[in-house]
Amino acid sequence: MEYPDRKEKIIRYGATGLVLGGLLAVMVLLMLLQVLESEFTFRELASLHRRHRFLYLVDLLPFFGIIVGYLAGLQRYRHLNELVLRLHRESERKDEIRRFTRSLIAGDLNTSIEFGDGDSSLAETLNRLKDTLEKNRQMEQKRRLEERQRNWVSEGLATFGDLLRTHAMSPEPMAYAVISAMVKYLDANQGAIFMTRRRGEERFLQMIACHAYGRKKFPDKSIAWGEGLIGAAALEKKGYVTDQIPDGYLTITSGLGKANPDFLVIEPLVWNGEVFGIMEIASFKRMEEYKLQFIRRVAENIATTISTMESNLRTEQLLGETREQADQLARQEEKLRQQMDTLELTQREAAMQAEKFISFTNTVNHTLMRADYDTEGRLIYANTRFLKKMGYSGNREVEGKHISMFINEKDRAWFDTLWERLAGGGRHFEGYMKHETRLGQDLWTIATYTCMRRDDGSVEKILFLALDSTEQKKQSLDYEGQLEAIDRINARAIFTPDGKLQMSNPLFGKIFKYAENEMVQMKIFDFLGTADQERFGEIWERVVSGDPFQGQLKMHSRYEEELWFRATLLSVEDMYGEVEKVIFLASEITREKEMEMASRKQHEQLVAKEEELRLAGLDLRKKLEETGEKRRQEKLKFGNEVRQYRHVLNELPYPVITINNMGFVLFFNREAERIWGLKQEHVLGSKVEGLFHPDNDSGVVSGFADPARSKPAGIYKNQEVILPEGKALKRDLMLVLTDLKEERHFSLVLL
Repeated sequence: MEYPDRKEKIIRYGATGLVLGGLLAVMVLLMLLQVLESEFTFRELASLHRRHRFLYLVDLLPFFGIIVGYLAGLQRYRHLNELVLRLHRESERKDEIRRFTRSLIAGDLNTSIEFGDGDSSLAETLNRLKDTLEKNRQMEQKRRLEERQRNWVSEGLATFGDLLRTHAMSPEPMAYAVISAMVKYLDANQGAIFMTRRRGEERFLQMIACHAYGRKKFPDKSIAWGEGLIGAAALEKKGYVTDQIPDGYLTITSGLGKANPDFLVIEPLVWNGEVFGIMEIASFKRMEEYKLQFIRRVAENIATTISTMESNLRTEQLLGETREQADQLARQEEKLRQQMDTLELTQREAAMQAEKFISFTNTVNHTLMRADYDTEGRLIYANTRFLKKMGYSGNREVEGKHISMFINEKDRAWFDTLWERLAGGGRHFEGYMKHETRLGQDLWTIATYTCMRRDDGSVEKILFLALDSTEQKKQSLDYEGQLEAIDRINARAIFTPDGKLQMSNPLFGKIFKYAENEMVQMKIFDFLGTADQERFGEIWERVVSGDPFQGQLKMHSRYEEELWFRATLLSVEDMYGEVEKVIFLASEITREKEMEMASRKQHEQLVAKEEELRLAGLDLRKKLEETGEKRRQEKLKFGNEVRQYRHVLNELPYPVITINNMGFVLFFNREAERIWGLKQEHVLGSKVEGLFHPDNDSGVVSGFADPARSKPAGIYKNQEVILPEGKALKRDLMLVLTDLKEERHFSLVLL
């Protein structure tokens, strides 16, 4: 911005003042003439001036305007001039800041900035910024230097690690490869490696590798232990770094007339407190600390490698001695070979058993109850699962206690005998075992007691392992009781889907007159006559397809005797939904059938001889009376058998409910009375739906209680039965269908 023109400003403002003053004077005179109603003439103006003297001052207004304009122009000039000066100073300061900033950007941190107007705060701030940048640059340079040094050390360690691994078989090649690479890597002049040797009990240092001035030198130097700098370093297990090399210390020269090195590094090769040698390096330049640290680390790696070599060498020597001894013992080895093979096999098996045992122990502690006892029966250890099942919170409650605290008093007699056998090293026990918990409850387990032996074969302790089988045992006992009750009155057998007999109860063999071993390979068709096998084959196919059979069957005993049964055939599926077996359950009705057939035959004879009977009226009436009496006696006998059958059902240990096809209760045994809490006389004749809760989810129970629904016979596993008061029972159900002449009866058995 240019500076303002002083003269131009004064003239412009003076002329403006003159014009404004003249205009003001003319306006005053015109206003006065108008007020006095005078004409604007020079004569009137002169007359006014004579009458009013102040008008002379009005005439001077243009001159006053010139003075005021002059002063205003001068003030305006000064103001503008000051603004221009300020702008110039600000522009110069910006230029200075721009120059300073460009210098900083260019990396010139030696520059500085000052302002001539006394504004030192901004200059100080910018100079502090420069100092901070300088400090950061120095720190970055230091960091980069340290990073380069670390990389240098890391690369060197990797390189020398590879060298040591490559030449790990022999010390001399390894030593020369390392020292030659070390001299080159450190940019040194010469270096040597001494190894510790022994001459009897005396130790000394033998040079095994030397590299100087880029060439391999052949070592021929030995130093006594503790002699000179190298011997002292070995004795004290401490390195030396010096630039005061004694005259004549270095015996190898360049041969080109160059001066000898003046910086020496001596580092012992120490590993696990043992000195394996000395590494010596000479250089013209003093080495930085990071290079010295690098030399120490490489020296430690060399010592480790030499230690490994010597160990391998000793191992080879031992192997050589072993081979020599093996040759000497060859004849004996042949005799002992078989024993060694057996021992080796035993050791492998023992190792495998040990691994399996460790895995087994870990698995046991997560899945099984475990406890350890000494031979006196005192508990040594119990895992968490054992404590939880037995009702204890920690080992402190049971450690040192006798095993008898877990055994019911009634079981002590046979258990004490078992324990004496185990404590004496006898055969282990495996089977069901009943324990008594802290609260006195029975805990059934599938348990094993095993002797853990010492090396001499004596019993160290007895290991107890078990699975909780309380619920399964209760169900098993209940199921066995039910089967026993059924087996007492029914022939029971289990067949494969192709009809092969798997098992049968004693009553089955007794009825068919077969010994148990004689029925091993028999099929169900072998118990049928030839004429009945085709019809039964159709029944069997339907049963295997899942359709149960209930009705009368004619079968044959071992001696071809006809046997009649009221039988039920049910198929049982496995976990994949395939038929696994077929259950045959039957009660013999041969006598009833014979009576029925005899009655039918007699009826046919009576019809055939009706004419004869009519002719022989008296004789016929007498015979009819005799026949009627006989039939009444047979009917009475049959009724007695039915009552006996009902009595047997009434004594069964599981509930039995029999209804007709209208849903009225016809039979309600004692076990049902106990379960439902109702008397038989209050239940008989009532609707069966009142015995079950309306929210029963089981289709078997709801179908049994509803007269309108079908009721397929069969055995149904794990059904939930809800009593009227809401109590739920988890039972297996068996539904049996009985067809009579007038109606059909259904029996529900809660197994």
